[in-house]
Amino acid sequence: MSADRPPRLPSEGTALAGPPAHATLLVADIERFSSRDGADQMRTREAMYGEFRAAFTEPVWSSCLHEDRGDGLLVVLPQQIPKSVVLGEFVPRLDAALGRRRRSDPLLRMRIAVHAGDVHFDEHGISGHAVNRTFRLCDSAPLRKAIGASRGDLALLVSEVIHEDVVRGGYPGIAPQAFHAVDVRVKETAVRAWLHVPGDADAARRIAAEAPPGPATDTGHPPRQDGVSLTAGGDLRLGPHNNIAGRDVRIDGETRSRRWWRN
Repeated sequence: MSADRPPRLPSEGTALAGPPAHATLLVADIERFSSRDGADQMRTREAMYGEFRAAFTEPVWSSCLHEDRGDGLLVVLPQQIPKSVVLGEFVPRLDAALGRRRRSDPLLRMRIAVHAGDVHFDEHGISGHAVNRTFRLCDSAPLRKAIGASRGDLALLVSEVIHEDVVRGGYPGIAPQAFHAVDVRVKETAVRAWLHVPGDADAARRIAAEAPPGPATDTGHPPRQDGVSLTAGGDLRLGPHNNIAGRDVRIDGETRSRRWWRN
């Protein structure tokens, strides 16, 4: 990163008219936060903010938006900051810092999810499908299992977008072989994501083996492996009786049966 301060995102309280802005999104959650007493929670939060600020470096941190989540936080990086900064610089620094805290009080272990997409800004903060997706990734079973099983202090889950643009981009400090595909299902979200556990590749491989990915559409409905999936943007007519469907339709190649469901 340049020593110059990167462009800032809109400040809190700003309402933007017009199209949303593209941003990189990071959601972090402190492991076993609710099991701590009040004083320990305050110390843990202070430690988290200190480690994040140091791992991002002050110029980048000051250019981001931060939304406190009590037991974690949401960080929004403007599109002028390369997405590779998160995986190639921030994550290694944070992992090293958390490792140095192993004998410190309080112990800090974290789940982190990273995604990128368009976000909307208003006087209350930010919103958008990309924001929702990032929180779902952070709350997913594979990531929770990974931090629970890991010998280290950090587990990372990145979206397909981040994997395609960054992990496979050949950037320094990012090893594609350390990311393992998993199937993520949280609420109405069903997507493929990529799990990385710094310093504990075996844990990531084990979790990935337990949640192997299937091909998933962006709508969150994974197609069957034994038939044909049809997606229609409007009504779909099925002969010979011209059945009309205004919602999802699935036709299995083996049985020719039709299955219907509502989102």
